Formats: sequence, structure tokens, C-alpha cells
Amino acid sequence: MEKKLTIAMSESDRTQKIMSGQEKLPSFILEPQKASVEEIFVKQISEAAYDVAELSLASYLIALGRGEQRLTAIPVFLSRSFRHNAIYVRSDSPWVHPSELKNRRFGFPEYQMTAAVWVRGFFRHEWNIANDEMSWYTYRDERVPIETPAQRGTGDDIFEALLRGEVDAIMTARRPPAAYFPATGEGGLIRRLMPDVWEEERQYYRKTGIFPIMHLVSLKEETVKQYPELPQQLYNLMLNRKNEGIDQMLETIKNNTSAPWIWESVEQSAKLMNNDIWPYGVKANWHQIELFMSYLQEDGMLNKTFTAEQIFHSSVLHT
Repeated sequence: MEKKLTIAMSESDRTQKIMSGQEKLPSFILEPQKASVEEIFVKQISEAAYDVAELSLASYLIALGRGEQRLTAIPVFLSRSFRHNAIYVRSDSPWVHPSELKNRRFGFPEYQMTAAVWVRGFFRHEWNIANDEMSWYTYRDERVPIETPAQRGTGDDIFEALLRGEVDAIMTARRPPAAYFPATGEGGLIRRLMPDVWEEERQYYRKTGIFPIMHLVSLKEETVKQYPELPQQLYNLMLNRKNEGIDQMLETIKNNTSAPWIWESVEQSAKLMNNDIWPYGVKANWHQIELFMSYLQEDGMLNKTFTAEQIFHSSVLHT
């Protein structure tokens, strides 16, 4: 008899066929739960609400540091992004590089969000600005209750806060509204801080070999104890789906996206990243997970680091 599991994830080429039921997990029926990724994170980290769920890397590690025992994880990284491109200023701003923002007011949606942890790490280690040399602002509650040095901004609209001058720059994973930031990325009330940000990101990758992880896949420990074969089976399914998604992007008989030069983009990424443009598994990613834990420690949100055995289920440690 097939076992029913709740699953909550954002949709992408890495998840869509699984969430739609086109690709199945042997012996299980996956029941998709519809919610925004932010809602998924809050419910999973506060209630362990889903058998399987996408989860913020930072919130998961912070929760582990506070004794979380309801969840485990597999090294399936559903979201990755450099986030240099997610730093915005007003269009009339004089600044064109993060190193110019020392002693400025900088806004994040949330202090503990993974992207914010990476960006503060970039400020310290790439752009030579310490945490206490910036004034931090946030615009929503922390999903894991935790004390931060950030001041709560006025309201919850980070873009309006930037435009009215409450902050000088922001980092936001979500693209600004089209009314402020057109599809071309130019000519609006808001602009990206760095003019050639895509090259900045490539240079960061050439220097570090890091394509920053944002989200992993969490599993409820109670469910895993009942079905110990689940983590390995789910990892294999999601690895195959990710690889097939990349193959489909490269297929030229039909463009599977609406990006006209998608093939050039994927080929150039493969050339830069030694063919593995979106790596899953512990071995390929452990170096940056260790680095990320050190960033959490520097931020005061983690008082110890973890081994791979403490972060991931034992059945996927060989990956």
C-alpha cells in the first residue's frame, strides 16, 4: 500500500514534474501543499508541518543550533543565487559598488534569511566592511525568533522604504515591482547597485568556486524514522529531475523557456562551472556549507558548527 506524504516546495524545472505528479516516488503518494516559499519556511521551521519541504539553509542551521530535533535534511539545493544582483539603490544614488556603502543604512526583508547572511559575508570578506560599520534595517519578523542588531523599519514594504530614503540600499530576493524597476533593469526609480553585476558574479565564482546555496530540502524526523528508505529515494528522484531539467534546457528542437538566448547562457555556465552548473550532494557542497556556518557565527546567530552527519540524514552522506 502506498504511503501518503505532504510535500511543499516552490515550482521550478527542478520540482515541477514532482509537484505535479508526473514523476513519482516508489511506494509513496506525494501530496503537494500550495503556499509561498516564505509561508513554507515559517510553517516548517515553527511546526514541522510537512513530511518534505523546501527550507532556508540559514533558518535550518539556526534552528539546529537551538536544539531542533524534528527535522533532518538531504543535500538537494532547490535555490541558489549569487545575490550580488539583488542589491538595489535609488536611481539617483551616487554609489556603484558595495565598498562605497560603509556607514550607510542597508535594508533586508529579514536579518536571518540565507541571502542576507551571504551578503553580509560578502561585505566583510569581499568588500571590507564590518557588520558594525553598517546600520541594518529589516521589514518582516524573523522566522526563527532571534535577537539581531537590525532596526525594524517602518512598515513592511522594503521598496517604499528605499524610495522614501529610510535606507540607502537594500537586498531583496524578490525583484522590485515593474513600476519601480522595468523589465530592462534600466530607467526606473530603482536600479541595481553594480552596473555590470553579472560580471561581478562571475568574477566571484572564478575567485571562490562558490555558487551560493539558498535552500535545501528538509524532512520530518518522525516520517524518516517510519520510512528510513525515504531520504535516499527522494534524493535520487530529485537529482534525476534536476539533471533532466538541465538537459531539457539544452535541447534545441524547442526552447523550454521564454529566454531567447538560454542555450548560450547554459553553455557558458557549463564552461565556467566545469559542467556541473547546479550541484547536489554533500561532497560538492560541503566547503561552502562550512563557510556559510562561519558567516552565521560572525553574525552571532550560531554558536557552534555542525558536522555533515548532524545536518544531513545518514543515508545521503556518501553523495
